[in-house]
Amino acid sequence: MLYTATVLLWAFALLSTVYFYKKWASYKAFRAAALQHGCKRPPKYPHTDPFFGTDTLRERNKLKKQGRLLRSLGAHYERLGKTYQEKFFDLTVINTMEPRNFQQVTALGFGDYSKASFADAYPMFGDGILNQEGAVWKHSRNLVKPTFARSEIADVAMFEFHFERFLEGIPRDRTTIDLQQPIHKLFLDVASEFILGQSIDSQLPGDPNDSTGFLKAFDDGLGEIAKRATIGKLSPILFFFDNKYKTAYEKLHSYVDIHVQRALDATSPETLQKIDDEGKQTRYILLHEMAKQVRDPIELRFQILHVFIAARATSSILMANMIFNLARNPEIWTELRKQSLALGDQPLTFELLKSLTFFRYVIHETLRLTGPSGRTRRQAIRDTILPVGGGPDGEAPVFVEKGTMVALDLYSLHHDKEIWGEDVFEFNPHRWEGRKPMWEFIPFLGGPRMCPAQQQVLTQSVYFLVRLTREFVRIENRDEVLEYVETARGTVESRNGVKVAFFSS
Repeated sequence: MLYTATVLLWAFALLSTVYFYKKWASYKAFRAAALQHGCKRPPKYPHTDPFFGTDTLRERNKLKKQGRLLRSLGAHYERLGKTYQEKFFDLTVINTMEPRNFQQVTALGFGDYSKASFADAYPMFGDGILNQEGAVWKHSRNLVKPTFARSEIADVAMFEFHFERFLEGIPRDRTTIDLQQPIHKLFLDVASEFILGQSIDSQLPGDPNDSTGFLKAFDDGLGEIAKRATIGKLSPILFFFDNKYKTAYEKLHSYVDIHVQRALDATSPETLQKIDDEGKQTRYILLHEMAKQVRDPIELRFQILHVFIAARATSSILMANMIFNLARNPEIWTELRKQSLALGDQPLTFELLKSLTFFRYVIHETLRLTGPSGRTRRQAIRDTILPVGGGPDGEAPVFVEKGTMVALDLYSLHHDKEIWGEDVFEFNPHRWEGRKPMWEFIPFLGGPRMCPAQQQVLTQSVYFLVRLTREFVRIENRDEVLEYVETARGTVESRNGVKVAFFSS
């Protein structure tokens, strides 16, 4: 008994020594940064649980269920300042909505940060461009980049083919349709053909390839990852009580693996030699190009899934949110229709689509007001500094200790009244007239990790709007709930869907 007590006492003493040594080392590093760079501490969130920050965990779970998490987080910035610090179990988290801090983390100080490690996403997505670092990440990015070259994004014929199918599903008798799922299916077909070389054809009658099951597995998986992110260190508990996640990602993998094996067969040395001998030309398919360099089917599966999540989710949610906003602002639809009809019979080329300024304003305003991304996180891999956010006025530099998480709050940045005006929660595309946004508007982020598909997303968005406004005279909201209620699961979309009616005359 005495021996056990002695061991416990020594263990407590050792842990206490380690704890206080870390505290002393942290304070010493902060003092050095304060003397050299003028760093000051950011305001601290007033936790009722100062040790683990579980009070914010409970609050945010509640807000998430209510569909108002992102907007409610903005209240913290109003109370504490545009940069503040909180606890999340054993992590120190610096939340910021400052454009200068965004620029520092994603561009100027890119080498000081890594993507936030999130082990719960690994079973579904494994290693790929979205979570890799260093030379491995650069290699993955070089594999992906050619897909989004101008010659590829300029080809709108493939998009037109799938859009025509989408159009056939819109009722012309002014009945209500929830457009959210049809838009998801449109971009699932576009993304699967663009990336895999073969469309899933989710818009065909009878759903021959079980696209509904695929989409459900995809969304269920993302929802489970978001659930685990919210509860942090407690997430392993869910593996014992919730099999939904495993069911979702296994279904997803089984579908993708079929295409991976097809690509590996099509790019075997023997097949490629035969193609060269016959002098055949083949179109660029991302999966096939990656298969020429990545022969491990598991690695190839995960690389493709990383690209697929961005290609499918970002574009479809952007389009759905755009229709959501236009249905509540029908005068903007009228303005767009007037301009789209004025184009006459001109081919909708990449150059023409790029020149349609007001259409771009509508897309930018959708990304600002109801963008698919709410927050992104980076973790400091060495001691570093944020340019602003410290002290009572928030203007002093902030010391960021190695291991600290920096949460970049895109939603709050894009709803900053000092930048966008008092009407920040209104849909107003005209606010973009004469505006040349820099780091105050970064829906695709910035720096080396900026989304390589940015131009493709914008081109497809303008094309979608031009074709739809040409087809229908006006749009009408059919949703009794006017405000945007969010569903956050990695990306953010409307919980209530997009209930509208279209008028042909």
